[in-house]
Amino acid sequence: MSGEDDLLRAIEQMKSGQLQSALPLLRGAVDDPDIDGHGRAVAFIWLAETNDDIAFKINCLQQALRHEPGNSQVQEKLNQLCSRQMRRHSVTPTSSLSAVRMTQAPLVLGIDGGVNGSGSGIFVNREGLVATTAHVVGSALEVVVAFGSSGAVPGQVLRRYPESDLALIQTPVALGSLDALENTPVAIADEAVTAVAYNGAKIRGVAHDNGAGARRGWLRTSILIAMSPDAGGNPLYDGRGHVLGLLTRNADHDTGRAWALSLPHILTLAEQTAQERRLLPNAATCGACGCRAQAGHYGGPYCETCGARLHSASVSVLDPPEYERLAQIYGDNQSRPCPRCEARTGYYAGRCLRCAQELASGPPTT
Repeated sequence: MSGEDDLLRAIEQMKSGQLQSALPLLRGAVDDPDIDGHGRAVAFIWLAETNDDIAFKINCLQQALRHEPGNSQVQEKLNQLCSRQMRRHSVTPTSSLSAVRMTQAPLVLGIDGGVNGSGSGIFVNREGLVATTAHVVGSALEVVVAFGSSGAVPGQVLRRYPESDLALIQTPVALGSLDALENTPVAIADEAVTAVAYNGAKIRGVAHDNGAGARRGWLRTSILIAMSPDAGGNPLYDGRGHVLGLLTRNADHDTGRAWALSLPHILTLAEQTAQERRLLPNAATCGACGCRAQAGHYGGPYCETCGARLHSASVSVLDPPEYERLAQIYGDNQSRPCPRCEARTGYYAGRCLRCAQELASGPPTT
């Protein structure tokens, strides 16, 4: 009987609940050289169903993707399992956050709570700032950052840069060392790299600068986007253990190979965010555009950059909005009265800054 026949028999046994009979057949099928890549992927998928251990299932599905990279259903199931695995971590209570200290940064971090499934990331400074992709975080303003056996802590999304697919997350962690970020080459020419995911997957490839793309902070890689082990943010390590960048889910249209963000570009944007925090200490992150918005602190309902509703906007009657300050932030004309409440505080995104009502015909003209 051929290996393919054994595989079909194992599947029938699994469907009828004969797990112990199917198990040796499935184990033989995943190692059978006569079974093609699709068949081996199917064998690993069914093998994952023979054990309730999440780590075992994840390993089986990773092997299935290795044999059939384009299987989106397996990738989706893998993302779900990784999220479940991360949620099992005990998150450090808020009252104990000041005590979270590490002598050295973990190789890779897990990011959970974003809109596109679990992802990966790295520390980019000793004050606990984490970098991952904007795709991982999406519109979420709070996520969980996991450290493997060290547990997990809550993370606050400080800034998103959609044009660079970068998100920066503040954690209550103090680091003693960041060796992996030191002595990283500025220019990368066909550098052998390994993309490391929090779920344990490792993908090898090559990364290099690419002219104008490099000037914008992007690295071209040989890694197929279909092989991405999670939602993104996987650090690219060179042979010396240095981080060169973060793998994203952005792919070259012609080849399907993934682009990565270069570490120097990430660090530049991290410093830019630090400057924004110093200059705008009262600002909060807008979930829609990712910018630092001041309006919410003064009771403004909308982001001054994109006009989206702010979660941080004050709605207390006892603490009314500071209309004069908001008018400066929004840059609106204060001389035109609102036809509903007659306030002269101005308009933003077609809404009065005092009554927050949308004006169907827009602000009145004088």
